[in-house]
Amino acid sequence: MNSPIIGKVIDTYEITGILGKGGMGIVYKAHDTTLDRDVALKMMDANFARDEEFLKRFKAEAKALARLQNPNIVSVFALRETELGFCLVMEFVDGSTLADCIRANGAMPLSRAVPIFRQMATALDHAHQVGVIHRDIKPSNVMLTSADFVKVTDFGLAKIQQVSTATMTMGTGGTLYYMSPEQIKGLANVDARGDIYSLGMTLYETVAGRVPFGNDASDFDIRQMIVDGKIPPPERFNATLPPEISRLISKSIHKDPAKRFQSCAELNDALAAVAAIDQPRERRIERAAPKYKSPPSKRRPLYLTIGAGLALIGLYFGLRPFFDSPATLLSVDATPSGAQIFINSSPTGRSTVQNFAVASGEISVRVEYAGYLTKDTVMRVGEGEAGKLHVTLVKQAEKSNRDQLPTSTDSPNSAAMLASNSTTERSKETEKVSLGMLQLRALPVGSVSVDGASSSALSGDFVSMQVKSGARRVTFENPKYGSKQFTITLHPNETKKVTCYFEAEANVAVSGGAMWAYIVLDGKATDLQAPRAFTLGPGRHRVSVSKMGFDVVEGEQVVDVEPSLAPREIRLAFTLKKK
Repeated sequence: MNSPIIGKVIDTYEITGILGKGGMGIVYKAHDTTLDRDVALKMMDANFARDEEFLKRFKAEAKALARLQNPNIVSVFALRETELGFCLVMEFVDGSTLADCIRANGAMPLSRAVPIFRQMATALDHAHQVGVIHRDIKPSNVMLTSADFVKVTDFGLAKIQQVSTATMTMGTGGTLYYMSPEQIKGLANVDARGDIYSLGMTLYETVAGRVPFGNDASDFDIRQMIVDGKIPPPERFNATLPPEISRLISKSIHKDPAKRFQSCAELNDALAAVAAIDQPRERRIERAAPKYKSPPSKRRPLYLTIGAGLALIGLYFGLRPFFDSPATLLSVDATPSGAQIFINSSPTGRSTVQNFAVASGEISVRVEYAGYLTKDTVMRVGEGEAGKLHVTLVKQAEKSNRDQLPTSTDSPNSAAMLASNSTTERSKETEKVSLGMLQLRALPVGSVSVDGASSSALSGDFVSMQVKSGARRVTFENPKYGSKQFTITLHPNETKKVTCYFEAEANVAVSGGAMWAYIVLDGKATDLQAPRAFTLGPGRHRVSVSKMGFDVVEGEQVVDVEPSLAPREIRLAFTLKKK
């Protein structure tokens, strides 16, 4: 596919190739000459540019994508209005689609498919949490990197859930094979469970190697089967599938939304349970072997049947080295609850990671939690094995106390030390009435110290510290924004939650009939377009907007941001007028 704009610079993007063609236009690969990175540009088809409804839909896609911040979802960087029309600037993913993988290799082994679909479920769960429904989940909208890292793309048919528009009518959208019954019926209440149906049908195709519909089936036949017919189980097309995955898929694509999984988080848990099942090889061979009966008049002798069976088994074990290697899995449990688990330096979850697919050999595991000593472990897991590891972190203060205790009661000073400890315990009892609890947090994260004591790392959660009541000097530190000290008064037996906000949220709006003006921050143009909310760090900032062919009535506005114990929102409004 050729294009006359390849090699040209549009806005600040040098067009280097074509990635594909979608429903809204062509997707180009481009190089951002300002930030020196490759991006994907979804350029609106010029034939639709004059259609106000289409333009509204294109902008809605940009807004939907801007709300999604998840590593398994393709990021949107900006919406640009160029000399060639609107284009969406997105993250470039170097990989291929799940559809390409199925076409090239057929049915995918469960050991590979389950980790992929767990990432997809995680991505959709995030989208649903912020009110975005994809409405077009299918293999061609799932990108895979060479390491099978998932990037869900094309939220072009996303619907932003709003109570005020709950009764609005909607077209069906989507792609027929993967559409839920309620989506085909055009019902107005298509919700997140429609995405769960599409995800289930995508999983069906991935592990069965095909969709359940015949090649000669008409659109009418497919619609009728989805709405009123019976979908054949996936093991009809892949007899090696265990019943657990078949039941999971059947529940995902149930015709009644109330009988499906009710959230992608619930579906993800079910996928984790499937991954934990160790399906015996013998059972897989037994189920994979086709059952064949000769006509009664031509029944073969028993010994021939037995010989054929033995030959099949011999053939299997002879070719076994060429089959897909069994998955190497690692499960990690961490204490305390909420501890962050890193496997081979990548964050993989909190508290528990079950059956995480890894490359065999030495695997590094790191567990960390604010206020606790970080623990690093290197373990070896062989190919096809399931390794398990439990890590218990020790509080920093506890380790310090343990190191100071005597190691033997035979010491000549042990009696004095025990007496001293007893006195200390009595002192602690009398001190308890004057203690309180501080629960501290910094946004963005950093570290904290109380009354000059050694600092403790902070996560996004509150960290509890028991301290003496009274006026306490609390210092929050952020690696980017420096430190800020506050005096916090704590009464006896009081628990006080304190958050230090190093950033303020700025909301920029524009008026005067000109939308999508670029935000100018401290004299430099950004990729952000108003109306838009974004964060400002501590210091003095100059904020304005810019749009070709328009002047800003107000000029620059100056705002001062200081770290605060209360969240701060700054509202800025600009009026544009044509030159």
